[in-house]
Amino acid sequence: MTDTLPSAAETAIRPERVTPEGKSVRFRTDEDYEQLTPVHVVWEVTLACNLKCQHCGSRAGRPRPDELNPTEALELIDHLAALGTRELTLIGGEAYLRRDWIELIRRSRAHGIRTAVQTGARNLTDKRLDEAAEAGLQGIGVSIDGLPDLHDRVRGVPGSYDQAISALKRAKARGMAVSVNTQIGAETAAHLPELMERIIEAGATHWQIQLTVAMGNAVDNPDLLLQPYQLLDVMPLLARL
Repeated sequence: MTDTLPSAAETAIRPERVTPEGKSVRFRTDEDYEQLTPVHVVWEVTLACNLKCQHCGSRAGRPRPDELNPTEALELIDHLAALGTRELTLIGGEAYLRRDWIELIRRSRAHGIRTAVQTGARNLTDKRLDEAAEAGLQGIGVSIDGLPDLHDRVRGVPGSYDQAISALKRAKARGMAVSVNTQIGAETAAHLPELMERIIEAGATHWQIQLTVAMGNAVDNPDLLLQPYQLLDVMPLLARL
């Protein structure tokens, strides 16, 4: 007799670890530490991408030849649920370029896992957002790396800034939690004060910022990288913001 994976319904009714009242699902309890629970999982579901980012750490563009098929991907979510995962973020490449991305969201939510996507938002249409909302998607994080000219240049596609801001507003209107992440490169600092105001106006409640590092495509574009001496200005700016 071979072992079989539990169905989504079977796993969903298992007793769940209880997050203390008022705490985020990412809050780690003593039990989480003792059992090495993967509380929050970020899953790069595909390398397929419709942007051409000069700083992409994964060198995304074409899908991997050996990416998980739909059955394997759903089974992976079942395994994560059995391990106690409470939050799952789907990333890429561009997660919605997987044909089964809605099924991945639906399976994750069937397990009671908080589910979000991180996106560049190019061609994140109303139809795609509506399908994701219906499947239970709870959050969306949009990558915005500066004001329009800089963002479009770094992302490699004209108009990508406008699409990113539009996606924030439309996701917010559908009741999703909305956040932004920004790569800080050599030219970004001057954009940050106005960018912060713009993303707040678009509905973002969280802003993740990180320094662009020399990996992936950024290795081939060293002019993007923040130089060490620039930190003397950037860190106080971030503190003020």
